[in-house]
Amino acid sequence: MISRFSRRARLLALSVSVLALLLAAEATARPSDRFSVPQSPSAAPVDDLPALLRRAEAGDADAQYQVGIAYQFSLGTPRNDAAARSWFAKAAAQNHIRALASLGYMLSVGAGGPVDVAGAEKALRRAGEAGEASAWANMAELVLHQRPAETAEAMALLERAVAAGATNARYRLGRFLIEGEVIAADPARGRKLLDEAAEQGHPLAETYLAYLIYEARDEAQAGRGFALVRRAANADLAVALNELGRYHMAGFGTSRDPRRAASAFATAGEQGEPSGWYNLALLHNDPQYGMHNQVLARQAALRAADMGHIPAAGLAGQMLFKAEGGPRDRSAARPYLQRAAEGGIADAQSLLAGLLFNGDGVPADQTAAMDWWEKAVAQGHGAAVNNFATYLATGRGRPADPARAQTLIAAQAEAGYAPSQFRWGLWQEQGWQGTRKDLPAAIRWFRRAAENGHASGAFKYAAYLEAGEGIKADIPAARHWYGIGAEGGNSDAQFQLARMLEAGEGGAADPAAARRWLDRAAKQGHPEALFVLGDLTYRGEGRPADPALAWAYLRLAEEYGMAEAGGNRRYIESRLLPSELARAQAMAQQLAAGIRREREDE
Repeated sequence: MISRFSRRARLLALSVSVLALLLAAEATARPSDRFSVPQSPSAAPVDDLPALLRRAEAGDADAQYQVGIAYQFSLGTPRNDAAARSWFAKAAAQNHIRALASLGYMLSVGAGGPVDVAGAEKALRRAGEAGEASAWANMAELVLHQRPAETAEAMALLERAVAAGATNARYRLGRFLIEGEVIAADPARGRKLLDEAAEQGHPLAETYLAYLIYEARDEAQAGRGFALVRRAANADLAVALNELGRYHMAGFGTSRDPRRAASAFATAGEQGEPSGWYNLALLHNDPQYGMHNQVLARQAALRAADMGHIPAAGLAGQMLFKAEGGPRDRSAARPYLQRAAEGGIADAQSLLAGLLFNGDGVPADQTAAMDWWEKAVAQGHGAAVNNFATYLATGRGRPADPARAQTLIAAQAEAGYAPSQFRWGLWQEQGWQGTRKDLPAAIRWFRRAAENGHASGAFKYAAYLEAGEGIKADIPAARHWYGIGAEGGNSDAQFQLARMLEAGEGGAADPAAARRWLDRAAKQGHPEALFVLGDLTYRGEGRPADPALAWAYLRLAEEYGMAEAGGNRRYIESRLLPSELARAQAMAQQLAAGIRREREDE
């Protein structure tokens, strides 16, 4: 899912659970998302900056203010926040009202120099009392930021700013009322204030309204939402560009255009909005958008993560962990996964736990691993439940507690999580770690897992159907479920399906299909498939005879646990020339490397 606004009082795009969303928002908050620039300058540059500077240097307060605006917004001169702050201070010293408001804003956010809370409060209060309504809105933000317990004072300041006509106050109070944050929710009044701010051209209000329309999937308002966010994006607002990308991505209120979405996301990222890079990573990481490129996805995820974006840290860590978009680097993955895990991202907690449990590229720490899995379990993370429960039952990383382990697995299975359904079936099949042995129940769980697309569940269910053990035998049904498991990538199912297709069991014979499934099972290192392929390849059945390749298949079958393959391999080896044996050994190494890649990608 493409990321969206946080529920904090700022425009910040994230795509995670509510808890993780809030934690991530804290890490990436920027003061300018809370405070509003009090002056919206003309788009036109200053006509004669040298003349304006001469007037400012001569002490003209309005000229000093205008020079500050020029430096703040790059109007006829490169942006220079320090110079802008200095000129605003000079004009403010002469009680220039707008300069006081602008100085208060810059002191509040630390633009052009350090944050100066006392100085900001003094300047904003003077500006407000002199009639600059926007100053009261920023004063309210200052109170919320510095004295969060004093919400009543902050809301009173915002109400005062609204009454005085401040557009930024309408936006801020509108958001509070919509979200029920700081004050009691009043969505109707909040929406009215946001509409008023948007009508007055406030780009943050326009963007937030567009976000609300998008999140509600309000088709009747989709066109308006797109118009609002496009207008805000034309003001070069980074968060608006990010939201515009979402509209283009989904084709909401406009035609679907992933390329325009990518451009908007990248521009937002270049302007310092980490969510832009994160959404660009999601775009390139998902094949459905037609721009699948994991190299670019990884680069974008790393950029967002390095800017403090918590979900992006999780994605970057995952891609480093799994060799997606570049080489595998699990030691480099750890700090990203750690940051995302600490930010409450369940996927990252589960991956970090696996990394620590196995000591894969990092020092092993099974106690810490179990702690992280337990945090993910609390969020209902299925894979974490499976791992945590399994090791909890056996007492690895903490004292054994089989009863709790069984409760966790059973609950996750009942909730419909296919891997837990399969695992719960295994536990009941085997009576594992004190689980009550119940074969009919185990078979039912294998069936439920299979129906939910679990390849190993399909294999197990098919095997019981074929054997007629614990369930009535049904060979055609067994072949069907082997096929489901084979399509899902289970090598045991692929091998058994190949056998049935070759022999015509449970349906018509199809030797060509049988050999294709045999090849697929062998590529995953299935020892029996490798053994049979070695035999067929040596005898040239269904494929050209190749004793060297046959030797390679048999060598791997032997290596993966099929001891009887050794006798056949030695028989062939006795008939190979030294050059042929060298070729056979090289082929075995190549096949083994391919199997390792297949297994790592699972």
